[in-house]
Amino acid sequence: MKKYLPLLFLAIFVCASCSEKEAPVKTVDMTIAAEMSLLPATVWVAEKLGYFKDAGLNLTIREFDSGRNALESMLKDPTINMATVAQTPIVFNSFNQEDYVIIATMAHSIDDVKVLARKDHGIKTAEDLRGKKVGATLRSTGHYFLEGFLSNHHMTLKDINLHDVNAAKLKEALISGELDAITSWEPHIYNTKKVLDESKLTLLLSPIPFRKDFFFTVNKSYAIKNKEHVSRFLTAVLKAEKYIHEHPTEAQKITAEKIDADPVIVKNIWDAFIFEITLEQSILVGLEDEAQWAIDIGYTKKSAPNYLDYIYIDSLHNLKHEAVNIIH
Repeated sequence: MKKYLPLLFLAIFVCASCSEKEAPVKTVDMTIAAEMSLLPATVWVAEKLGYFKDAGLNLTIREFDSGRNALESMLKDPTINMATVAQTPIVFNSFNQEDYVIIATMAHSIDDVKVLARKDHGIKTAEDLRGKKVGATLRSTGHYFLEGFLSNHHMTLKDINLHDVNAAKLKEALISGELDAITSWEPHIYNTKKVLDESKLTLLLSPIPFRKDFFFTVNKSYAIKNKEHVSRFLTAVLKAEKYIHEHPTEAQKITAEKIDADPVIVKNIWDAFIFEITLEQSILVGLEDEAQWAIDIGYTKKSAPNYLDYIYIDSLHNLKHEAVNIIH
């Protein structure tokens, strides 16, 4: 019997080691509506490098030309669990719906939204926009930016001929001459400048920096019922955030390939974006300011909701508590 004891102990050790191994993570499905721009770079990197699969997610990406359309599609389509979107569509929809929440900011920029005008249509300065046909994607960040831009030059939206145009169509409308000017974001601005001769264009910048935040939003009931799924998603994009900071050149290539953009364009505008997964107190201030603007322009007669109810803190706080500084 003694000669078999070592083998017995070995067998017990091996079995104990086997029991300590984690069972394979069961893969779950998730669908995200994403704007095809640089802003969701953490999604593009996580997809390319297999971080979602590593986290046990089978992620389906539905592509949209704007965050506005991505969010509104999620709110209408129960098969879409998540959307990437900036602050303005969140505000406009919040007056009528409360079934979605922000789970994290993915990126922000103070140099993303601009006004691009046709110089050959008589626009050389901001004041020349008065009475001109200006295209913007209404209920989007471009819409809000345009109001502030005009205000900084002693005008309002009533001083221009405003046209509601989907983000993907703004470029062609300006190139064809259908519009005199557009307000949009990258890479739409850069792509338009590549096509039209510089002598025909005027790039109008805001005298006051405008910060654009871009968020991951989730159907509220999905976030509550599927906390583990949300955590898996955030685990993957947090890993992608680290990769972007450590390997910016490779991340730029991945992003350019995903959004079908010229790598040179992506490289040139990359530094305008800060890719950080956070939940900051400034989110609430920004949402409240835009809600008051929506009320002031007559969009609604309702009062602004409590935007703390539109933020789901738990998942990110559990994964990276230092990234959350919202008072709640």
